[in-house]
Amino acid sequence: MTTHSKKLNITAKLFCALFALTIILAACAKSDPTPPIEAAGIGFIHASPGTGALDFVVDGQKVNSFTYTQDFGYYTAYPGTRLIGVAKKDSTTYLAKDTVNLKPGTFYSFFVVDTLKSTKILALEDDLTAPAADKAKIRFVNLSPGSPALDLSIANADTALVKNKAFKAFSSFAPIAPNASYTFEVKQTGTSSVKATLPAVKIEAGKIYTIWAKGLASKTDSTAFGLSIMPNK
Repeated sequence: MTTHSKKLNITAKLFCALFALTIILAACAKSDPTPPIEAAGIGFIHASPGTGALDFVVDGQKVNSFTYTQDFGYYTAYPGTRLIGVAKKDSTTYLAKDTVNLKPGTFYSFFVVDTLKSTKILALEDDLTAPAADKAKIRFVNLSPGSPALDLSIANADTALVKNKAFKAFSSFAPIAPNASYTFEVKQTGTSSVKATLPAVKIEAGKIYTIWAKGLASKTDSTAFGLSIMPNK
């Protein structure tokens, strides 16, 4: 999947950038007693159905423009208190904003969620600790406005991977066996009826992923209810 490869390349570049930033600042420290600063990693994901293209903004500076379901991996940011905002493309008016404290060496995902009239930012701290040997890790986030609580499963499995996640609720990253072609499915909690599927997903050992429920049950176009996946590392 091309989106996955792009994300992985950017993630790899980010780790190099974090390392390089630490080395550069450490070199400066030979003549300056100030300790080196380790950057944070911040990712942005457009998960607001029907909202149109959005600009993500950090401390008043535009980072990039995103269309629905799009993300570009992680960006570097200095740690500390930062104002994270989202606006319509090329607008100077925030649809939503939040003040967050970024910890050095920590990675975050900022999802813009809900519909245009009630846009919000959901900030998640991403645990990118490497999976156990011969395992991957996966988490689930329910980002479908107005949806009931949802369960995430692998097709034909006896038990769900994640259970009972209401809108904006999320699981922690959990281990999963790698597989060349999983079919993931989501059900309303307490029922056996499959609401959406995500077929032919390759899960690789050593990788970390987020699957999220998206869209609106009332729609049949590109904003219809479904599942998306993105690699975190």
